[in-house]
Amino acid sequence: MSNELPRAPPRRTPASLPGFEGDRQFATTLARGMELLRCFTPAEPVLGNRDLARRLQLPAPTVSRLTYTLVAMGYLAQDEHQGKYRLGSAVLSLGFPLLELFTIRRRARPLMLELARATGGSVSIGIRDRLNIVYIEAIRTHHHRQHPLDVGTTHSLAGTAIGRACLLACSPAEREALLNQLRVNAQSEWERHHGELLRNLADYPRWGCCVSVGEIYPDVQAVAVPLGRIDRGEPAALNCSFHARPLDRDWLQQEIAPQLQRMARQLM
Repeated sequence: MSNELPRAPPRRTPASLPGFEGDRQFATTLARGMELLRCFTPAEPVLGNRDLARRLQLPAPTVSRLTYTLVAMGYLAQDEHQGKYRLGSAVLSLGFPLLELFTIRRRARPLMLELARATGGSVSIGIRDRLNIVYIEAIRTHHHRQHPLDVGTTHSLAGTAIGRACLLACSPAEREALLNQLRVNAQSEWERHHGELLRNLADYPRWGCCVSVGEIYPDVQAVAVPLGRIDRGEPAALNCSFHARPLDRDWLQQEIAPQLQRMARQLM
C-alpha cells in the first residue's frame, strides 16, 4: 500500500484570487486572461510565455492559448524579434472611457497645478485598485522620472499617504474589511507598513491627514487627505508628494496638509 499522500487538485482560479476557488459563477478563463495583462509593468513591459507561466503559476500550454487569444483581440502585441509580448493598444482604449467618467479630474486640474507650483510638489488623485492605489489624475512640476507618477500608475495601499487617506474615505466596515485583506493577502506589505498605517489612522482626528515619510522610497515623502466618495461612488484621496528634499513630517502636517484640506473642500 502506497504511503504517498494524495495530490491536491490543481488550482483553477488565479493564485491572486484564492477566494473564488470553487465558485461556479466565476469565469476562470476570463480571470486568467485579465491577470495575465496585469503582469506587464513599466519595469517589465515585455514578457514571454515562460515568464508569464511562472508569474501566473499556470501550465505553459494554457498561457500560450491565452497570449494567442489576447494578441488576436489586440490586448497584446507580439515583438517580432524576441517573440515575446507587450500590451496592445486595445488596453489603452479600454481604460479611456472609465477615466472620462471621473469628472472630478477636470475640476481638479487647475487647483492641482496651482498647488504643485506653490509647493514644488507633485499632486495626485487616487482610488483603490484591490490592495493598491491607482492614480486617476497627476500633476507634477518637475520632469524627472526616477519614481513612477502618472495616470494609471499603482502604488501601495498600506505604505503610502494616499493609500491610507483612501482607507479613511471608506466606511468603517469597508476599512476594517480591507485591513483584514491586507493582513491575510498582502502579508509582506502588512508586516512592513502596518505600524505606520495604524499610527496614521489613529492620528487622523488630530491632523486631518495621512503621511508617509521615506517608507517606499527613502527620498520621497507625501501627505494626503480623504476626498470621500467621488464620481461613481469611489472612495478617493488627494495627495501631495515631494522628492529629494529633507524629510520633515511636521512640515507635511502643519504646512502642506491645510492646503490639501482646502482643495478637498473646494472639490467636494
